[in-house]
Amino acid sequence: MTGRFGDQTSLDSYLTTLDNFSGESEDGELEGEGEAEATRCGDCGEGSRFERLRLHAGALCLYFKDGRWLARADIDHVYHRCRKGLIDNLRLLKRLYDHLYANGRASRDGRLRLLGVGKAYGDDLYAYGVGRFPEEFDGLKIKHLEVEKVESLEALHYGLEPVPEEVVREALEVDG
Repeated sequence: MTGRFGDQTSLDSYLTTLDNFSGESEDGELEGEGEAEATRCGDCGEGSRFERLRLHAGALCLYFKDGRWLARADIDHVYHRCRKGLIDNLRLLKRLYDHLYANGRASRDGRLRLLGVGKAYGDDLYAYGVGRFPEEFDGLKIKHLEVEKVESLEALHYGLEPVPEEVVREALEVDG
């Protein structure tokens, strides 16, 4: 398939390629055989042979807009088979949001505004907002993207689908 960044393959076909990769060494043993199982979700089998993921694989963004928590995620390619993985990652991102909000510092012009948090397919974490935020959380690195409006944050994640509100409420244990 051709996308706006040139030739691309779907994530599903990429993961199928990974699943079919033999990874055999010259002596016939599978390389990283024990690690492969440890990197996969116990519920849906999602994961990667080439990186050790501590979180469920999948892109996800959590933010607060108009008085409610919203999330956008890579639903079709990653989370369609694993509601538990999505909920676990939403809970982690809410903890990250709370941590950044409590420990952030104003930028030089005196502004501090945390608009949202996110994670990439692997374990890369992101803070979206204005100010200075911690660079690490729970042993994972945090990248800061300066964003001044929630609409700009949403534009960054236009390719991700909205997470159903009932799933967000369940994950964050929010009423209403």
